[in-house]
Amino acid sequence: MPRALAATAAFRRQVGSIELTVLSDGVLDVTLSFTLPETPRGDAEALLTAHGLPAARMPAQTNVSLVKTGDELVLIDAGSGSNYQATAGKLAENLEAAGVDPAKITKVVFTHAHPDHLWGAIDDFDDTERFSNASYVISAAEWDFWIEPDSATRVCDCWTGAALASARILRRLEKKIERRRPGEQVAPGLTLLETSGHTPGHVAVLLHSRGESLLIGGDVLTHVAISFARPEWRHGGDMDRDRAIVTRKRLLDQLATERMPLVGFHLPWPGHGMVERSGTNYRFVPV
Repeated sequence: MPRALAATAAFRRQVGSIELTVLSDGVLDVTLSFTLPETPRGDAEALLTAHGLPAARMPAQTNVSLVKTGDELVLIDAGSGSNYQATAGKLAENLEAAGVDPAKITKVVFTHAHPDHLWGAIDDFDDTERFSNASYVISAAEWDFWIEPDSATRVCDCWTGAALASARILRRLEKKIERRRPGEQVAPGLTLLETSGHTPGHVAVLLHSRGESLLIGGDVLTHVAISFARPEWRHGGDMDRDRAIVTRKRLLDQLATERMPLVGFHLPWPGHGMVERSGTNYRFVPV
């Protein structure tokens, strides 16, 4: 199992007048067979070796973004809490280390409802909200999918238990959750961007202020080598794998063309960098 990331020092930068802070929720243990179930193992291992990466197991960082914009303090994704993997669920302690009071967070935006993005909104011990004064935002399509009574039967076996738990948490937050659509602004300078495929209603969050932009990408681009060098490979974690490929390629082209920085939830800490073209594909350049 990978060692948990001790990211006590948060990553910070400005996007115009918007203050961005990236905090760690720890690290997840991910296997190659889960990530690329349809790719010949030799091809996958060759790509990873070429990038100096291990192939047997692939630790994935979990980079949570906190945005100060106007009078709003917006958390984008809530981490996994303590019941998902032992090496994750570190957001609470890293918020404290960064001097952030969870009660001051005014809004939590979920890019999607997978465990490592949603479950941390609820305290595992007493079923209370971790961000007691916040309202919540999720895309309408994402809400509709997970809330359907048969959602657990429409996911692969590896997601069945997670689907039931995510539906329970969404119901727990229902009175405070807004269901929004891509293209809508959810806070000053924060706009939802349609990025479906990983899940039916997955959204990224576009930050724009004073002529500067940055994309908080959620799980559109999840691996520092695979997502960029082989965007056409089908990922095991994507619920609509064909749609996810289309979304990945579109977003890579946009980020490279516009020279727009990215924060990727599972990219190497703190997930911040640029996308550059590399031959017919792309590469991620940390900044």
